[in-house]
Amino acid sequence: MKIIIIGAGRIGVSLSKDLADENNEVYLIEKDEVVAGKATEKLDVKVIIGNGADPDVLQKAPVSEAELVLAVTTSDETNLVVCSLASMFGAKRRIARVRSTSLSTTLAEFGYHQFNINEIINPELAAAQEIIKTIEAPGAREVSEFANGKILLRIFDIPEDSMLCGQKLEDLRDEDFPWPFLIVSIIRAGVVLVPKGNTRIQPEDRIYVLLPVQSLGEFLTFVNPNVKLPKKVVIYGATITGKHVALGLSAKVRDIILLEEDVCKAKEIAGELESVRIINGSAAETDILTECGVEVADVFIAASDNDHSNLISAVLAKKMGAKNTIIMSQQPDYMAIVNALDIDVIINPHTIAVEQILHLARGKGVSAVTKLMESDSEAIEFIPEAGAAVTKDIIKNIKFPKNVLVGAVCSQERVILADGDTQIKEGEKVIVFCQETAVKKLQEFFIKK
Repeated sequence: MKIIIIGAGRIGVSLSKDLADENNEVYLIEKDEVVAGKATEKLDVKVIIGNGADPDVLQKAPVSEAELVLAVTTSDETNLVVCSLASMFGAKRRIARVRSTSLSTTLAEFGYHQFNINEIINPELAAAQEIIKTIEAPGAREVSEFANGKILLRIFDIPEDSMLCGQKLEDLRDEDFPWPFLIVSIIRAGVVLVPKGNTRIQPEDRIYVLLPVQSLGEFLTFVNPNVKLPKKVVIYGATITGKHVALGLSAKVRDIILLEEDVCKAKEIAGELESVRIINGSAAETDILTECGVEVADVFIAASDNDHSNLISAVLAKKMGAKNTIIMSQQPDYMAIVNALDIDVIINPHTIAVEQILHLARGKGVSAVTKLMESDSEAIEFIPEAGAAVTKDIIKNIKFPKNVLVGAVCSQERVILADGDTQIKEGEKVIVFCQETAVKKLQEFFIKK
């Protein structure tokens, strides 16, 4: 598949690597020569230097033959122009990154087709939705949903008083655990473990759990009997993400404070969020955090545009007494240090955007993608076509690529965790865990050849 990507920022580079690794013919357009040079060194793709909104530059890539154009620069206007030009030149599908909330709303209202776009991606809004879901699932580090919310992937840190501590995985189907769930991965002291029947869960393990939505309540109790929905939340940063988190939580959380350093922004947002208390000040100052009541906050969310400030403020808030901390960061390297700094959750808008675009880009058979942050694995939702290989036998008789785990199967008739005797049917939603390098080969099992 010929794919053209405009913008060699973090999103563009990540997409280029993932899609090139799946044997697609990828062209990356970047106007900054230095940035383009770095991309050339990192990637095995064709890098073109120039403005993707320039018709002459766009035609240096095979835009008329492109099956997909991804406009992911930091400029909404550029991305819209690129998609419009790509449509004129004959590109089959166009996806645009759009950061502006008002523009996203307008595009949805009038229809993407009016602007020659098939889909839009808003990383900041997606990050806000992810933060809200995380808060609604206490104790979970990350949240993903499959099969329209019927199947959940949750990530939990196991406390010492958890009823799961010391349990063998093979024993978790006894009468004490009658509700279905599947532990698909364990992170122990930074090492990724493949769970086996005799694996025992230990304190401080981080577990990836796949379960039907109706099992969540009971499972939360067994993971940590002390967690409760928050009553007080402090948000740092009146960014797109910060504002949407405050708005989304306002009907569910009694006490929300939004902290903003810029006095003009603070005054502006005060008129938009009447049920949220706005405080003007720096999250790096302890007296300001004290004014916010961070010492009794159930959750502190650092959602400013400055990754360093988010990290420092979250560490300070936790030290002052905040029970849980969530930071928004575009730095993938921060994943390696958040545990040492006692930060509970890190949300990367770019990673979320890449997941959304990948599932759109991969086309046939793929309806959702989630990257597992601490490994090179993905959770993918497939929908098998009629006659696909995966529908012709039970799971244990199908020769999947190495290290593939079929986790769950969902349809209108059933929502089940899969085992070796499960027969997958046409049109069902199937959640599969695999290495990134196996995605292309795995996809062949779900489409009719």
